[in-house]
Amino acid sequence: MSATLPLRLSHFRMLAVAALIAGIGATQVTAAMPTPIGPAGDYDICLGDTDDRAIAACNRAIERNHYRGEELAMLHVSRSVGYLLSGDPDAAIVDADVAIMFDRALAVAFWSRGSAWQNKNEPVRAIADFSEAIRLDPADASSLIQRGIAREQIGDTAGGARDLAEATGIDPQLTARKYVRK
Repeated sequence: MSATLPLRLSHFRMLAVAALIAGIGATQVTAAMPTPIGPAGDYDICLGDTDDRAIAACNRAIERNHYRGEELAMLHVSRSVGYLLSGDPDAAIVDADVAIMFDRALAVAFWSRGSAWQNKNEPVRAIADFSEAIRLDPADASSLIQRGIAREQIGDTAGGARDLAEATGIDPQLTARKYVRK
């Protein structure tokens, strides 16, 4: 299962980022084929969806005590993003913290926690987490965009502009969608 984690995470994360960019509080993404409920099915639902069903699947998968290391971290970070999209930044922070405890190299966990701090209007904490996400994954345009926004919130417009310019170089479409909304 872990050989497909980066691809799954990338797809999952892009769905979550698209929902955040569109200003949607929550979004539902369903699989083309039914996924069986059980350890593997719950894992797939948890990583593949971003709605209440995904949070419930994450809960079941975590409670089974079957997963370890990177896979367990992925369950927590996926649930963190689900909580973030459902408007519960405190729960998102708790799960991101747990994911980071299991895998300190998981950039998306720092992105999720940074996004939660940003939702709580704590831009300095958000900047720290987005900076770590960028350190771990320098090609991550979404963390650059979010850090740029947080920098602008604290008055660092030059830093925010640099982050936006760098994000535009990495993913012009994502950057355009984020700023078309404003």
